[in-house]
Amino acid sequence: MVRGIPPREASDRLIIFQNRFDNLYRSYITYSAGEQLFGLPVTEYTRLDDIRKQLTLLQKLYSLYNSVLNKTAGYYDIPWSDLKIDVISQELQDFQNRCLKLPKALREYPAYDDLRQTLANFDQIIPLLELMTNPAMRERHWKRLGTLTGRSFSVEDSGFTLRNILEAPLLKHYDDFEDICISAIKEQDIESKLINLKSEWSAQEFEFVQFKHRGELLLRGDHTLELISLMEDSLISLGSLLSNRYNAPFRREIQNFISRLSNSNEIIEQWLAVQNLWIYLEAVFIGGDIARQLPQEAKRFTNVDKSWCRIMQRAHETTHVLTCCTGDEMLSHLLPHLMEQLELCQKSLTG
Repeated sequence: MVRGIPPREASDRLIIFQNRFDNLYRSYITYSAGEQLFGLPVTEYTRLDDIRKQLTLLQKLYSLYNSVLNKTAGYYDIPWSDLKIDVISQELQDFQNRCLKLPKALREYPAYDDLRQTLANFDQIIPLLELMTNPAMRERHWKRLGTLTGRSFSVEDSGFTLRNILEAPLLKHYDDFEDICISAIKEQDIESKLINLKSEWSAQEFEFVQFKHRGELLLRGDHTLELISLMEDSLISLGSLLSNRYNAPFRREIQNFISRLSNSNEIIEQWLAVQNLWIYLEAVFIGGDIARQLPQEAKRFTNVDKSWCRIMQRAHETTHVLTCCTGDEMLSHLLPHLMEQLELCQKSLTG
């Protein structure tokens, strides 16, 4: 083998020379058999045997070299939607193992260096491809990769193949590519948690209990306290998401949800406070002597009582917690007013 020629040219020459040698060696076997048949001394061609051993050795290198080049060239045409990184990774690992088992005598050939470099390049790229095939990658992430490289990554197109990725300067921008892909995974985690929280609250409804003979005019106390506790837990979780450095695509959504839960929490606490005071004063002002002694305050309480019944009627019509509390501004305006009026009624009793 001539030293210093490019590996591909060396491979082509080896194929040609191997064919010529095989023809020559078959002739040698035929002539040797003829000499034996006629009882003639068998001519030894030690040089021929040496060449045969050398060619056998070189075939180990160049057969692997060609297998790697053909296989990796085929990777370029794999549709992105059909890409199976685990299969490619295993194939490359098998090539790597075969390369390591090559005789040391072959490691001085350029083909060996070329082979090792090809496998090393793919070895660097595979972890990145694994990240890029993650379902967390969305259009916004591909646009960022496109801006970084000056290319368009239309991964949803049927004609988009691994070539579109491999021909991009992956190694040059490796760290940036990795950061974008990791951010996609982190963002998906945030999105998943946000979806779960919203799903949990989409199912939360108020429960009511009977008040005397007047109907279900009360929020069920134990259940409502559980709602408040759940809100506090959800607000802690949302606060954690809001402080996460990867929350940019969902920051406004998180902030709005925090605002909605916080407002609902405040309203429910006011609601329970009004309910407790209303229960106490209802026993005093409805049909009792106090009502006759304090007609103005009794009238005040009657107005509050009517408003309370309207609030509870509305709550029965809209049992969903967040919709009831923040669907409009009625509760946020009316509850503080009712508390103020009830406190005036209470003060009249102590006066």
